[in-house]
Amino acid sequence: MDIKRKTKGKRIQLVGGLIGICVAVVSLLYFFHAEKSDAEKRMVEIVNYVKIQCSTYTHYNESSESKSILRAIESARQMSTNIEMKIENGGQLSREFLKENRKTLWVDGIIVLDAEGKTDCEYSMDESLTNEITEYLQKDIIMDFSGYEERTYSERFTREDGSHIDIAACARKDAPGIVAIYYYTTPEFVRNYTLTIQSLLNGYSTRKDGTIMVADQGTIVASNDESLVGQDTAGNEVIQAMKQHTDSRHIFHLKKTGCYGIMLKQRDYYIYAYLPDTEVFHNLPLNVTGVIFLYCLIFSIFWFWGYRINLMHQKQELEKEEKFKKELLIAAKKAEAANRAKTEFLQRMSHDIRTPINGICGMVDMADHYADDMEKQIEYREKVKSASHLLLEMLNDVLDMSKLESDEVMLEEIPFNLSGICEEVLVVVEQMAIEQNIRIMWEENEIIHRNCIGSPAHVKRILMNILSNAVKYNKENGSIYISCRELISEQQDMTTIEFVCRDTGIGMTDEFQKHIFEPFAQEHTGSRTKFAGTGLGMPITKKLVEKMGGTITFESEEGVGTKFVVLIPFKIDMEADQRKEQENVSEKSIKGLHILLAEDNELNMEIAEFMLQNEGADVTKAWNGQEAVELFRKSKPGEFDVILMDIMMPVMNGYEATKLIRSLDREDARVIPIIAMTANAFTEDRLRAKEAGMDEHIPKPVDVKLLLKVIHKLTENRQKENA
Repeated sequence: MDIKRKTKGKRIQLVGGLIGICVAVVSLLYFFHAEKSDAEKRMVEIVNYVKIQCSTYTHYNESSESKSILRAIESARQMSTNIEMKIENGGQLSREFLKENRKTLWVDGIIVLDAEGKTDCEYSMDESLTNEITEYLQKDIIMDFSGYEERTYSERFTREDGSHIDIAACARKDAPGIVAIYYYTTPEFVRNYTLTIQSLLNGYSTRKDGTIMVADQGTIVASNDESLVGQDTAGNEVIQAMKQHTDSRHIFHLKKTGCYGIMLKQRDYYIYAYLPDTEVFHNLPLNVTGVIFLYCLIFSIFWFWGYRINLMHQKQELEKEEKFKKELLIAAKKAEAANRAKTEFLQRMSHDIRTPINGICGMVDMADHYADDMEKQIEYREKVKSASHLLLEMLNDVLDMSKLESDEVMLEEIPFNLSGICEEVLVVVEQMAIEQNIRIMWEENEIIHRNCIGSPAHVKRILMNILSNAVKYNKENGSIYISCRELISEQQDMTTIEFVCRDTGIGMTDEFQKHIFEPFAQEHTGSRTKFAGTGLGMPITKKLVEKMGGTITFESEEGVGTKFVVLIPFKIDMEADQRKEQENVSEKSIKGLHILLAEDNELNMEIAEFMLQNEGADVTKAWNGQEAVELFRKSKPGEFDVILMDIMMPVMNGYEATKLIRSLDREDARVIPIIAMTANAFTEDRLRAKEAGMDEHIPKPVDVKLLLKVIHKLTENRQKENA
């Protein structure tokens, strides 16, 4: 049998190793493809944007030039007409006349030439330009326009210093020759107010966005790497390699240069972009390592769990073979169900679980580094607690959803005070709101029946889910309006309570509003680091409201906020006035109490023992249900004041141990307070604990204040009964 177990263990390790290799390979391929696709999407978007902007810039500059040329043409024609009118009225062509017209036409210079190209008269704001422009106008192609009044010559030419001159010339109407006007644009104005492709590319990082180049006629005219500007494309190895691939929708690998590139043709330019392999796959090693680590962790947990089960079965084998077979069959079914649940959970929640686990591990490592820094230790412990609470919230959400979908959730029918429930929820939500600078306005309308019968834990869950979302998805300095009122019910012993929550948050899109109640639906899935959560809060809320016979509706507008309205019917507690209100014992002490603690997990035992002894209690430890029964059986009557009982324990579980203790033939066995302290936290688990004979149920992780309150309440009640 031992040889078979060892052989089986080796096979499991071998299979686990092979599966681990497969997981590593699959994750490598997946993340390789994912990161390549992400880089491709980003680079295609960049080159297409650059293409559009190049066209826009070209169109803008051409349009600006055309407008300036048209203005020059109109001014030249107007000047020719003005000269003709001046001559007809007996005037003379003079510099003063040209000066006046220059101001009227808003030009920089006017030159009047005769038919032979000689200057009749001229006036210019900058005399240094006169000779250059006169010489330019004396070309035959321009002077030929002197015989055609309906024709006009216009052109923009760029000088060596980068300045522009827009010139227009037309035939004189008063005599043979031409009239020319010009606009002068300084180099500084050209640089500052002309849109250039280089200014567009300066905003891109060569490391994150890759190297982007724009080429025209074989020369690189713009690039976010300015050292490449002016280079010949024929000498650029990357560009020559990209020219062999004309697919503008996909990146391709350039093996020689070790990068991924893409090329795109625009009307006037060629656009190239490439990104090194190291930048494309910079997250690949970390992602693959994370998957392998998670797999190893899960495999180790399963292997350790299987190892403990084998030890337990081996012991039972020696005692009762038949009983072992039956229990093995039950355990196998439970294990199969647990494996399915764990697999589905890990498939959906691997990302969300990995994040807080990474935070916890990181904080522990940092705490080790700052071992002597008490402030750092306190800070890191708070962050570890925060991450632990997030993990617990995720676990509760997933398990609750599973129970609701299989209709296994059991609602309680116990008395509760509506105002007390609301106050408990508001205390938590207001603290969350204060941390985010959000104002809460509470309006409690007239409520006649505040004492109801129902499931208070689930009512609190509904309110907490809605209000915590109102805080989480609110804006900075936002506000939340909350109201609660009683509606008239047709049945005498029933009442309907309306809860309204309206916030000024980010709201929801019309598309997401169709899916808000679907499990795992999140509008901001790409930013879970910002809006931490499982996407199960609202589905759980809806199912709980409907299970209570109520309704939930909402209105939302993106960027404005969201309003939820919940209607839930409750039975009226007719005996509330006769029921004595229990005292608040949250600050009471348990010093001097002798407590029997049954817990099979060493870590949980150590934590519970510390909490109890720290409050002054004496603790006797039992490592399984059978040992707890024997310790109580051998104790003197009244020796133990309280029993804290774990549920899932080897040899004998907590339910069986409680039943055996209650059945013992001694007076204190029937009245000693027995409190379930377990990770089984559902309503049906509390009911099952009650059926087994337990007095209260405390879920893990244990709330110390709640535990002390419950212990003191039960022991005080027992003392009053004995008195």
